[in-house]
Amino acid sequence: MLLSLKMALAFPQPAAAQSDQREPVKSLLELRRERVVVQEWDLSCGSAALATVLKYQHGDPISEKDIAKGLFSRKEYMANPALVGARQGFSLLDLKRFVDGRGYRGVGFGKLELDDLVRKAPVIVPVRLNGYNHFVVFRGLLRDRVLLADPAWGNRTMRSERFLQAWLEYPQVGKVGFVVEEGGHPPHPNNLAPKPEDYPALQ
Repeated sequence: MLLSLKMALAFPQPAAAQSDQREPVKSLLELRRERVVVQEWDLSCGSAALATVLKYQHGDPISEKDIAKGLFSRKEYMANPALVGARQGFSLLDLKRFVDGRGYRGVGFGKLELDDLVRKAPVIVPVRLNGYNHFVVFRGLLRDRVLLADPAWGNRTMRSERFLQAWLEYPQVGKVGFVVEEGGHPPHPNNLAPKPEDYPALQ
């Protein structure tokens, strides 16, 4: 009996016995939507982008729907709901008012360069993709590719030159970005920072 026990311990266990320790395999859709709040309505990219930052950067799990309701509660929009559609959604100023009212500090920056986004990430930025103005969350940069949390798609990468072309530029203030800070506290490290596995095409 002792010999049998020693022999059993000398050989590795079958793979089936180890399978319970393996992490479950994620589908492509799950990977694409990991740490991204995907928008449910055409004009709610700002709400979903803000929900992504609050949930995954600040640990504040507010929903896109609740943010949209808060943004829409402004007297201006209540009196004329069509304004949201005419403006193609909510503005960065709307987002600032919302987070300020929630106890955060919304900060808008102008005349930004790509290096500024890398230092300040995660940053909500306005872009123009496929003919539409849109908000995305800039998560970071690896080599020559940026990683974006796109509310309309999920995680997406693109070459930095293409991103710079899509990043909207405004008269006088140039390229802008919006950051959510916790008032009175030092900045968090970038909890949405990209990892090599977020760039499967580069591996």
